[in-house]
Amino acid sequence: MRTLTLKPGRAKPAWMGHPWIFADSVASVEGGLPSDDWVRIRDADGKLLGCGFYSPDSAIQARLLVRGGEEASPDGTLANRLAAAVDLRKRLFPDPAITNAYRLVHADGDALPGLVVDRLGDVLVAQFAIGGMHRRRTAIAEQLLALTGAATLVSRTAGFEAIERIEGNPLQVGPTPPDAVSIVECGMPLEAAPLHGQKTGHYVDQRENRRLVGELAQGLEVLDLYSGTGGFALQCLRHGARSALAVDASERSMDAAVRNAERCGVADRFEARPGDVTPLLASLRAARTRFDMVVVDPPNFFPKKGAKNHALKAHRELNVRALSRVAAGGFLATFTCSAQLQAEPFLTMLRSASRECRRSFRVLRELGAGADHPVASGLPQGRYLTGFLLQVDAEA
Repeated sequence: MRTLTLKPGRAKPAWMGHPWIFADSVASVEGGLPSDDWVRIRDADGKLLGCGFYSPDSAIQARLLVRGGEEASPDGTLANRLAAAVDLRKRLFPDPAITNAYRLVHADGDALPGLVVDRLGDVLVAQFAIGGMHRRRTAIAEQLLALTGAATLVSRTAGFEAIERIEGNPLQVGPTPPDAVSIVECGMPLEAAPLHGQKTGHYVDQRENRRLVGELAQGLEVLDLYSGTGGFALQCLRHGARSALAVDASERSMDAAVRNAERCGVADRFEARPGDVTPLLASLRAARTRFDMVVVDPPNFFPKKGAKNHALKAHRELNVRALSRVAAGGFLATFTCSAQLQAEPFLTMLRSASRECRRSFRVLRELGAGADHPVASGLPQGRYLTGFLLQVDAEA
């Protein structure tokens, strides 16, 4: 078994609960075989921090799974953590007739770093982001299928192609799922695309926010920007909105949104418009068109490396345009899906955007992902989805 020793003064974050060991904190790695990915981690004084997965080519060189003075093996640890994750979701979602699409395993939030699994009805969709999880993927899949009763588990790369180039091909355990599977989200029937949709095939993190926004929408006209497969717009229509316009650059997503509107019985009040959001907002501004409810759920604008200024500017400009399209007294639900933009700086940016377009607002609620996306106490940046529900007042 390898031993990873930290430089003097670099162990404090780990002792305080942070699970990541960065490469520039490592003094030495000794012992073991080249293929070993399970390591003991010690501070500069030789005290055992715990054990975890070793990723020699990553900026995050180790991820702590087990803490304290006793060494542990990975297999039993993973089995126990997977069982605990599944048990939590059974408590959160006891009735599959109401919701059968949710995050089953949320990486560090479930003390299972490098592993994300979403349940989409009878299909589990996994992302193995580190080699230690990828090498154990078959055992993980078999346990999750046994615990959940799902029919199939498939893996998606979604940004982790390098892992599969090193470790092997994508995983499938069980029959090949169809291109579109039926799911239920807070009572709303939808389709998800486990093999071809974005990320894992459906954005389960916005489930409760879609319901909350929908509950406010009775009698309102709704604009849903970066709509994906139409979740926000459709929940609004199901709760009595007069109309909803959904906009997304992906024609595949817009086609799915139309089918979802038909599933929900609201197609007569729903319009899907494929295309970029920026020119659409410009045309709405030129026509002086406003909506009672505007939803802004953009992709991640922040680069993996480099300056944040461009991304923050893009968020600000988008929210200036969105605020301008909200009728006086109407609502704006606006989001960021980047851990690099936390709640306070996001709200500061929104205040700046409102001053530019001469609108005011009051915050009704801070928004985030549901309880199926737990955040570890030692890793606050595990909260990546942040949003605000605002009521927008008259022009100053």
